[in-house]
Order: sequence, then C-alpha cells, then structure tokens
Amino acid sequence: MHHMPPRRCVVIGAGVIGASVAAALAASNMRVTLLDQDQPGRATSRWSFAWLNSNDKAPRPYHDLNHAGMKAWAELAPDLDGDAWYRPVGHVELATKDTAELEARVKRLTGWGYPARLVDAAEAAVLEPALRVPPDAAAAFFPGEGYLLTEPLIARLVARAESLGADIRTGEPGRATGLEPGAAPRVRTAAGAVLEADDVVCCAGRWTPALAPALVTVPLIAWDTRGSAAPGLVVRVGPVTPPGPAMVVHTREISLRPHPGGLHLEAPDAADAVDLHTPEAELNRWAAELLRRARRTVRGLDDARVAELKVCVRPLPADGQSIVGRLPGAPGIYAAVTHSGVTLAAHLSRLITADLTTGTPPAALAPHHPGRFPAASHPAVS
Repeated sequence: MHHMPPRRCVVIGAGVIGASVAAALAASNMRVTLLDQDQPGRATSRWSFAWLNSNDKAPRPYHDLNHAGMKAWAELAPDLDGDAWYRPVGHVELATKDTAELEARVKRLTGWGYPARLVDAAEAAVLEPALRVPPDAAAAFFPGEGYLLTEPLIARLVARAESLGADIRTGEPGRATGLEPGAAPRVRTAAGAVLEADDVVCCAGRWTPALAPALVTVPLIAWDTRGSAAPGLVVRVGPVTPPGPAMVVHTREISLRPHPGGLHLEAPDAADAVDLHTPEAELNRWAAELLRRARRTVRGLDDARVAELKVCVRPLPADGQSIVGRLPGAPGIYAAVTHSGVTLAAHLSRLITADLTTGTPPAALAPHHPGRFPAASHPAVS
C-alpha cells in the first residue's frame, strides 16, 4: 500500500491569520513552512484593537462568518493556554443624543441570534464600574464580545505549528521576494532559498498585492498614499489606577480596551485624520486628545500618560469584504486577506485547511472568493 507523501505548504506572513493557518495545516499533517520578514506578530496584529465581535458586520453571511469566528476562539482557548491571551470580557457601547442607530442595530443582532441588549445608564455603570456614564446616555451590552492579546496568542500558535513539524523562517530567510504559480508553485526568499510546494497561502496582509504579479488581482485600498483610509492611530496609555475598565468600551468619540500596563485607545476621527505621512507633532496632538477623551469616559487614568503611539496600517479589501481562496489564473496560490483578521483567524484557518485538504471550498467561503473581482478574469500573469 502506497502512502501519499504529505502535502507541502508555504504560508507567507506570521500575523494572526498566517500563524493560525500554519498551526491548523500542520495539525492536519501538512508539511508547513511559515515565512515572516520580521518576528511573528510584530506588524499589524501587534497593534490591532483585537476586538472579538460581529457587531456591525453586514451583510448577513459576513456577520455569520464573524460570529463563527468568535466561537472558534472560545473552542481553541482551553487547548492553547487561553488564560494568556483570550479575554471574553464583554463590551459596553454608550450613545448620547442619537440613539436610534444603536437601538436598530441591537434589534437586528438579536434577530440574528447574537447576544445583545439595550441597558440604561444605571445598568451600564453596574456592568462596567469604571465607566463615567452620562445620565442621559443610552447603552448596549454585548456579553459575547471581548478582545485578544495578539502577541502571546501568536507566540503560542507559532510554537504549536513548530511542535507539529512546521519550519519557521524569520527575517531575511523569511522574506518572500518572488512567487511563481504552477502545479508546484515556488517561493523565493531574500536569503536565496527556493521553496517548492503544493500550495502557497499568502497571509501577508497589506503586503499581499506586492508579493507577485499574480497577486495584483487581490485589490486592496492603497495604504501608503496621503489621505488613505487604511492607516489608523493606535495610542497606548498607562498606568491605570485600579480598578480600571475590564471591558471593551465604545462611545462616539473613543474606543478603548485594557492592555497590559494600561489601555489601548483608538477613535474614528483620529483614524481618518492620520496616514503614513502625518507629522509627529500632529500624531502627538491626537494622542493627547485621545487620552483626554478616555479620562472623560472611564476612571483610573489620573496618572496615565501616553506610553506608545503607532500609525497602524490595516489591510482594507477594495469592497470591504474578506478575500479568501485560490487565485484564478494562478495555480497553487491561495490568498487570505481580511480587515477582521483577529475575529476571523481561528475559524478561517479551519475553513482554509478544509479547502486545501479536500479540494472543495467550504460554502462559508463562497462570498469571499477572489474570483469576484473583475480583474481576476484576466490576470496580470500570462
């Protein structure tokens, strides 16, 4: 009886998606090589708000994919030292003035079987005692939501992949410089290696389209231009005087969650105002403003200062929806790029593993196939 040799798979990018995919493929007996141009988890994943949610994700199939993503982390956590990274703490959102949108969203989500309820100002203050709740506020509570600490999570995913036989290459040996599609696709690295595989899975986030001509068919919003929507401002502040907030908190002007040593802050208008060309003085001004807003929103920040700030570039697919699947016209090449990487990674890694091992794309991935883009019908490679 002949045993087929294990399928060889090269995974490019060791952020939360690539690390999850590498661990899942290695667990299904593939021979995995995981490449990253830096250390795993040091790029976008490190600075992600890392909010586990399917709160305002439309249309319905995308909502369901994200809801399944939340459940997948809950299932994985007990096996992967979840105490170190999994924080299913709940989420409180405050709305003052216009509350109709929040009410409509809660109604839609509960109709979809997603845990959500409206609460009054008094109950919001009980749920999250660190909140400074305006008396006229309406609020919503989403008990199933939370956040992940991506650095300890990715370290564990990479260690699991390695314990299952994966070859991890970082730095120059992990920087993919060329990609040749084909029945046995090949990846070239900056260290001069040529890796032959059965499948190459590109999980390189914003860098995906630049990896190879075949990948320009993965359309992302340009991230390095002035005014681009892809970069956002991340501000980390601390210390927090206990007891600080335990939950994820959103208001119209600030988004915050606990982070080791303090809080992680973001805001929609700050994200809109910055790009990779924003001067440092302007970034510092925004960071101070976010700290002021956070002090108005929660207790415990009397002694807090800005500890770190970063313009973090998130991969933004052109139509806002995840791009996951084999690339039309580029045999052996598979792409996985999404804006919801943290919520989706565990679930997507299972779906991608099923796709690669059975050769049949799971139905849940159908709306996300790269073939939906017109460019894919006439790829850039001949």
